[in-house]
Amino acid sequence: MSSQGKIGFHFQVEEFHLRKAGIVQWLDRVAVGLGKKLPRIDYVFCTDDYLMDLNRKFLQHDYYTDVVTFPGDDPGEAAECYISVDRVRENAHKFNQDEEAELLRVIVHGMLHLLGYDDQQPGGRERMREAEDEALALYGRALMSSKHYFDWVYDLVRQIPRGRVCTYGAIADYLALGSARMVGWALNQLKGTVGDVPAHRVVNVRGELSGRMMFGDAGERMAHLLREEGVCVEGHRVVPMEKYFWNPREIETQ
Repeated sequence: MSSQGKIGFHFQVEEFHLRKAGIVQWLDRVAVGLGKKLPRIDYVFCTDDYLMDLNRKFLQHDYYTDVVTFPGDDPGEAAECYISVDRVRENAHKFNQDEEAELLRVIVHGMLHLLGYDDQQPGGRERMREAEDEALALYGRALMSSKHYFDWVYDLVRQIPRGRVCTYGAIADYLALGSARMVGWALNQLKGTVGDVPAHRVVNVRGELSGRMMFGDAGERMAHLLREEGVCVEGHRVVPMEKYFWNPREIETQ
């Protein structure tokens, strides 16, 4: 496999659009931010079955997974990171995430393994997830076309009435951002701070408190804040969603 350049992208499946130059730039910035050098990696996008065969043959694991990373055998040799596109799509649907955001998470997950992160060790899963979240936030800051769109999001979120909730997708649609993940990245910059931007009033399309962990208290604080405002939350989910949902287009009728 070619090891020209620091990062290579290869497709065992039909090739799809990928912001290759931007991703390479992003991975480099993530590595530098961690005090590391960008490793040489060949990413291979493949099917579930293809990755299952590798998992069985080399790791003796008889289950589907989204990513498997093999360090280079010799110093300077590119590592190989195999990513199941099938698994990424299924997980994105399962956890109500944008497919591109889920793919980016898996891409950086593979690199983090090569930089010494081990999610199989005690505390490693939390450390890995924190690094992934910080990397995704960096991607949003560095590569989105409009550097001012965070302010648009914050201005709209400020208008969500007390006792009501909105969704990432509804905000993205109203602002013509093109993707709900852009709203998530913007709100993630607040790190759970509840000041003049009531980010706790933003949930996913199912009413789930998907951003609850950034508010602290093991994910319980977001639900507490909503309940204080009269919103019914059961099992980290607003119920019934249709009762509390606020459509940004209500602004136009005021």
